[in-house]
Amino acid sequence: MKWEISTLEELEDKIWRCTACGNCKTAYKFGPPPAFGEICPAGVEFGFDGMMASKGKIAFARGILDGELEWTEDFLDAVYKCTVCGGCQNQCELDHKPFIPEIIEAMRRKAVAEGAGPMPSQKKISQSLSAYNNPYQGPRRVRTDWTRPFKKAKKPIKNINKEPADILYYVGCTGAFNLPARGVPTATASIFQKLGLDFGILGENEICCGSTAMRIGDAEEFKRVAEANLEMFQRLHEEKGVNTIVTSCAGCYRAIKKDYILAADYDKIMNGIRVVHTVDLLNGLFQEGKLKFSGELPMKVTYHDPCHTGRHLNKFEIDEDGSKLWKGAYVGLNEEDCLYDVPRELLKAIPGIEFTEMERIRDNSYCCGGGGGVMTGYGDWAAKNASRRIEEGMATGAEHMVSICPFCHYNLNEGSKRIKSDMQLYDLVELLDQVIPEPE
Repeated sequence: MKWEISTLEELEDKIWRCTACGNCKTAYKFGPPPAFGEICPAGVEFGFDGMMASKGKIAFARGILDGELEWTEDFLDAVYKCTVCGGCQNQCELDHKPFIPEIIEAMRRKAVAEGAGPMPSQKKISQSLSAYNNPYQGPRRVRTDWTRPFKKAKKPIKNINKEPADILYYVGCTGAFNLPARGVPTATASIFQKLGLDFGILGENEICCGSTAMRIGDAEEFKRVAEANLEMFQRLHEEKGVNTIVTSCAGCYRAIKKDYILAADYDKIMNGIRVVHTVDLLNGLFQEGKLKFSGELPMKVTYHDPCHTGRHLNKFEIDEDGSKLWKGAYVGLNEEDCLYDVPRELLKAIPGIEFTEMERIRDNSYCCGGGGGVMTGYGDWAAKNASRRIEEGMATGAEHMVSICPFCHYNLNEGSKRIKSDMQLYDLVELLDQVIPEPE
C-alpha cells in the first residue's frame, strides 16, 4: 500500500517558513481584555528555546538538514521531550503553521530510520507492537477481559467476526489493556446496549491503530498495523455490514481520521464507512430524542479538551497556487471536525451537573502531558504535567474533571494522585452511563 508520509527533506520549504518569532510559546487571547497563558508543556518544564514550542524544534530540524547536528544522546532526548500537543501550532500565524506537528514527527521518523530513535524507554512500544499488536505488551486474550461482566450478566457483546452488525466498536488498546481506563469501554458498551444499538467488537482480533508508533516516529510499524486495519475495515463493510466505526479513544480517532488518510487508497477502501467518536454518535442520538436521561448526578465538574479530538483535527486552508494571497500562504482553518462543543453539550445536559470552565480550553487547552510518547518515555514528567492541569481544574471550584480520552483518563488521574488531590478524571461516557436508564 502506498503512503504519502513526508520526510524531513520533503518538508524543508515549510521548515524555513518559521521566523523564530516565538509566538508559539504562549497561548494568547487578544481580547478585549488581552490575556495570555502557558501552552507548551516542554517550555513550562524545561524553559529554554531548544525545548520551548516549535521555535526550538524547528531550529533542530534545520540543524539536522544542514548536517550540523548529530544524533547524540542529549540531542535525541531534546527531540523526544515534546508531547506533540499542537499548542504551538495553534498560536502560529505564519505560513509555517499547518505543518508544525508534522515537522516534529518527521524529525523523529528520521531518527528512527537512521537507527538513533526512539528513546531507549520508548523502544518497547515498537517491540510490543511487533510482538503483540499493542503497545502494552499485553497478550491478545487479555484484550477482552473488560467484557466479562457482560457475559456474567448474560448480555454478551457481539463478536463481529462471527455475527454481522451495523456498528464496529473499535475499543483501542488503552481501554482494553490499561486497567484504570477499562471503565471507558465498559460504560460505552453498556450505553450501546441500553440504546439497542446493533454493534460488535473485534475482540482478540483487534489490533492497535498505530497512533503511538506514528507519534514516536516508527512509520514502518505504523504502516503495518494501519494497513491491516484498513483491509479489515473494508472486509467488515463488505462481509459483515459495518457502516460505522465508533471509537472512544482520542488517539484512535485521530489516527483513523487524520493519519490513515495518508494512504493513497484511503477513500476507496473507506468508501461507505463513517468514522465517529463515541460522544459524536451519542450527541446525534440525543439531538434526535433517542437518548434520554433518568435521575440526577449532583456534581460540579470541569472539562478537559484532549489534543487529539481538538486542535489535532484542524483543517488548514492553504493557497496552493497563489490565487488568493501568494503560493503556499496560510489562509485560514476549519474546526468542523474538532470535538469542542459536542462533549460540553452532552455534559451540561446531564441532570444535576454543574459545569464550570478552566481558563485554558478548546483550541488553547493545556495538554494532559501524556502524548507524543512522553507517558512511556518520561513518566515522571507526564504525571507532573498532569498535576498542573488538575490544579487548574481545582482552581475552578470543580469537584471532578471530565474528558473523552482514555489516555487523558489515565494520566490525569496519575497527576491527581501525585498531588494527593480528591479530583478524579471521569470519561464522559462513565457519567452518561449512570443516567441513561435500562430499556423498559
